[in-house]
Amino acid sequence: MQRPKTADPRRVLSPSEAVPSADKRRAGEKKGNLLLLSAIALCSWAVASAPATARADSASIPLGSVVKEFRLPQRNTQGGLDGVITGREAHAISVNRTEIIDMKIELYDQGKIGTTILSPRCDLWKLEDRLSTQSGAVVERPDLRLTSQIMDWEVAEHRGVFRQNVRVVLFHLPLAKPSSRQSAEKSTPALRPGDAPSLKPLGSSQ
Repeated sequence: MQRPKTADPRRVLSPSEAVPSADKRRAGEKKGNLLLLSAIALCSWAVASAPATARADSASIPLGSVVKEFRLPQRNTQGGLDGVITGREAHAISVNRTEIIDMKIELYDQGKIGTTILSPRCDLWKLEDRLSTQSGAVVERPDLRLTSQIMDWEVAEHRGVFRQNVRVVLFHLPLAKPSSRQSAEKSTPALRPGDAPSLKPLGSSQ
């Protein structure tokens, strides 16, 4: 009875067995390159598809991107905070135009918010440094409230033009006192205490 042959541990591999062939090396390199390219493509897709949620600190947003909780501070020449432009979302429509949804401008006066401007949809034009909307705007200050359908706002100058259906309501106006008897007679009569006046029927001479 013959014993089954076993591998001799002292057997030395031939050069052809010890070194893989060129075809095998090329196949392994090709497979590794494919895996690397797949990993790079997957990472690129993940970055491109993920929504941009970081706050923007400048008007430069990558074209086609969407920024959640948009925030754009405005500073003066001394570096102090003059105002802040915010929005629920900002869409980079072109190199020059960024659309801001639920836009709000807060202008500061001596470190406190003095003026607030609201618009449901507004365009930021970076090259002109201005904001424009035809979707309506509301300006609120302690002394007034202004509403309009169209607004063109110069960001750096803190001034704007409001057109179409403009309405202004003024608050806390001081009441002017008449300077003479004549001006007092022409002014709107004031209510004073006393008995109610008697009303005569129309056509009565008494």
